Amino acid sequence: MAEKSLFSYLFKYRQHPLTIFNYITRGFWLLLIPLTRSLIATRFNIAQWLRGAWLDILIVSLIFGFAFLRWFFISFHIEDEYIQTATGYFGLLRSKIYYNQASSVTCSQGAFLRLFRAYKINIDTNSNARFFSKHNVTLIVKKSEFDKLYSIIKSHGQGLARFSYQPKKTQLFIFSLLFSSTISGVVLIATILYQGARIIGREIEQQLLLDINKQVSDFLTVNLPPITVAIVLVIVVGWLYSFLVNLIRHWDFTAVRQGSNIIIQSGIITRRINIVDINRINFIDIRQSFLMRIFKICSVNISCAGYGKSNRQISVLVPITTNEEMLMSLKVLIPKFPRPTLTLRSRLSYILSFLLTPTLVVAAIPVAAYVISWIFPEWESVTMFLMVMFFIPGFWFIVVKFAAVFTTGIGFYNGYATLSYCRFYSFHTVVVPIKRICIATTKQTVAQYFNKQCDLKIYTNSEKTSYHKVKNFPLKNVLEEFASHGFDLS
Repeated sequence: MAEKSLFSYLFKYRQHPLTIFNYITRGFWLLLIPLTRSLIATRFNIAQWLRGAWLDILIVSLIFGFAFLRWFFISFHIEDEYIQTATGYFGLLRSKIYYNQASSVTCSQGAFLRLFRAYKINIDTNSNARFFSKHNVTLIVKKSEFDKLYSIIKSHGQGLARFSYQPKKTQLFIFSLLFSSTISGVVLIATILYQGARIIGREIEQQLLLDINKQVSDFLTVNLPPITVAIVLVIVVGWLYSFLVNLIRHWDFTAVRQGSNIIIQSGIITRRINIVDINRINFIDIRQSFLMRIFKICSVNISCAGYGKSNRQISVLVPITTNEEMLMSLKVLIPKFPRPTLTLRSRLSYILSFLLTPTLVVAAIPVAAYVISWIFPEWESVTMFLMVMFFIPGFWFIVVKFAAVFTTGIGFYNGYATLSYCRFYSFHTVVVPIKRICIATTKQTVAQYFNKQCDLKIYTNSEKTSYHKVKNFPLKNVLEEFASHGFDLS
């Protein structure tokens, strides 16, 4: 009986024991390799193994011991109105978060956690992100505790109107196709290739590139330098990796509004449940690429503390749909936010300020290629290939910025501000409550000073310092527009 009470005391109000391994440093597993090898070398003679590897065993024991103590001293209590945690050694740092103050609650269960019936829970408020390094509360709990917490939070919206939105599978496929980040995939693939080259050796790596180059050259009937083939393969494979990750993460996406909460579920391998408080959404961000704008389709992201903070997670509310369906979905999910409305637009006469930077960037590409070819003539074929590769996004950048002249604008309606602008290759239409705007500033270049133009920087209340930059407006009109809504920018 005493053993049972001790066992209950040890595991009650504490995280899932699996958390201990989460607190162990990454280098811990590398230390196990020589220990295992030496144990095998001694033919499992424990006494001889302890004499020869006692220092390594001591270090591994200390690492595991500190991880166990960290797990032991962290406890939590799930109550009807709040969750209370005790952290730090001896549990001296205590905190209490009321559910009605939480901006979002994220529950996730990956394949590994699913084996042990465990869930990872992150709770976030609009507190200072510098004080809380990542999430306000992060716990790995047992299924029974997850069910209890989830039912309590959902109960705040029970008995109220319930609306749901679920995109079509084809829309999710297109969303993953358009929003796959080639850069993130390339970084991962390049790292794998670099580490692989260190393991298999440079000679094998070069032979592999030559073999691949021969296969590609035979297919295209063009002889390409090995480095060119490597660059293209890394880009293609990197994009494909990112595409698959996005598709897996957002498959089976559903968004349900229940009272003041939006419950968002998605994922195949890692199932995620995000509960977002509508009243704590900082702003919505309707995003489009140039082609999406032409075909009148878009996706909607939201800014809310905690949502989208996890690794490679996107804070999406509507993955991808037509503009008309997007407006209908927003009316159902977040009815307080009005339809985007613009009252002041950028002028066509200011087109030069939009096109100057991308034109200079494109013009610099052949100049840089000529200089590199002159300094390194043996790299001429690779340099010419890279010049063409950079020309394509550079030209597209000019096209996007030309379109931005006709889409940039600001507007105020019913306590909300609409900011329409273009950042790099993406078009953004942001709808933000005026009460969430903390700073609004104007900025002028020398040319804008004489033309009486300005750029706007709008800072919003959120976990991180974020701003929206809307370019090239008549200064007088901007000052008048903002003055009518309580902002003195003069």
